[in-house]
Amino acid sequence: MKPAPALAALSIAALVACSAPETAPVSAVSPSPSATPDDPTRPLPDPLPDVLARVNGEAIRLAQVVPLARAELREVLPGQRNEVTPSVLRRVLQQYIDQELLLQEALARGVQADARTVEREYDQARKEHPDEEEWTEFLGRLGFDPQSFRGALRIRYTVAGLIEKEANVGPVGDDEARELYEADPTLFAPPGAPPPPFEAVRDDARERVRRQKQELFAAEFISGLRARADIETFI
Repeated sequence: MKPAPALAALSIAALVACSAPETAPVSAVSPSPSATPDDPTRPLPDPLPDVLARVNGEAIRLAQVVPLARAELREVLPGQRNEVTPSVLRRVLQQYIDQELLLQEALARGVQADARTVEREYDQARKEHPDEEEWTEFLGRLGFDPQSFRGALRIRYTVAGLIEKEANVGPVGDDEARELYEADPTLFAPPGAPPPPFEAVRDDARERVRRQKQELFAAEFISGLRARADIETFI
């Protein structure tokens, strides 16, 4: 199993929306005198290893993780990128490990992504970059080619299918939806606009409650998978 660069916690939708210029490559930084073995800001190995981690024997490679780290580093001021690169790369690696654990579990349970959903998402992204050269450049900045991008979407929806099946949230009632709405009605308002009435966003509120329940389940589920897994990290 060689997953493409995507993960549940870092959604493909976020990557598709990110079209800023690529930052400098992820690299090692100067040592910090306060760094400890458990400090995520400690210097990275120089050079970085090709394999950053193994999850139940499956390798997670530098080339798979770097595009996601770069996506985060684009949001950081240029003068701060060297300082935060070690912690960003290690955090993204941990998220990638979580994805690999979920993917392995999904495949073991026979869960598969819906092919039509994958193609629909792919086609939507492609429509946003209709020029072939622009499309190729866009995918390249994210570390994809068309085949690996499809693979990333397939992983995303395979993992989502596992969580949907195992969480088994069920219908969300109006009481739960209203409680979420009343806690902060501005969550449902466009920027600069007053909050809409609950009746106008009832379905949105229900969906948000459902996603929150799935996220809580996923966190516990991943914790259990990690406890049983053989995980090695090399940075």
